[in-house]
Amino acid sequence: MVDEVCGEYFQQMRRYVYVTPKSYLSFIQAYHELYSTKYKAIDREEQNISRGLDKLADATEDVEAMKVVLKEENAKLDAATEATNKLLKELDEKNKRADIKAEEVNAVTEACEIKRSSIEIERDVANQELQIALPFLRKAEDAVKSIKQADISEIKAIRKPGDIVMIIFDCINILF
Repeated sequence: MVDEVCGEYFQQMRRYVYVTPKSYLSFIQAYHELYSTKYKAIDREEQNISRGLDKLADATEDVEAMKVVLKEENAKLDAATEATNKLLKELDEKNKRADIKAEEVNAVTEACEIKRSSIEIERDVANQELQIALPFLRKAEDAVKSIKQADISEIKAIRKPGDIVMIIFDCINILF
């Protein structure tokens, strides 16, 4: 078919091409150069592919080594995770205990505040009553100071003192 196409082409041009020994040698030389060029290109590609395959093999070995290291690291990670979870549980329990204690402390604090406020109210009332009673106390002290030995002897001479006298003497004993 090529010969037919070439033959038709050459017939249209009306030229004939002849192969001479010199042109045959030049064809062989061109073929040899083309073969050398293609052979070198294929050789380069083969070297590149070989290098790529070597790198893939090295990468596979590295991946296998990394898998071993990864398993070890995963074991360490699991242990650390477990330890962390235990620590978190302990902290959680301690926080719960601390919250319970805080609630107890708050309850005690509130009770103390209520007690303090009631004590302050009682103190204010007592101070008011004390302010009212102080003038009477001073009068009573002055009255006690005015008692003389003769007055005591006179009261001793009474065989059956009245109730009012008994109450007064009891108060005086309390004051002394």
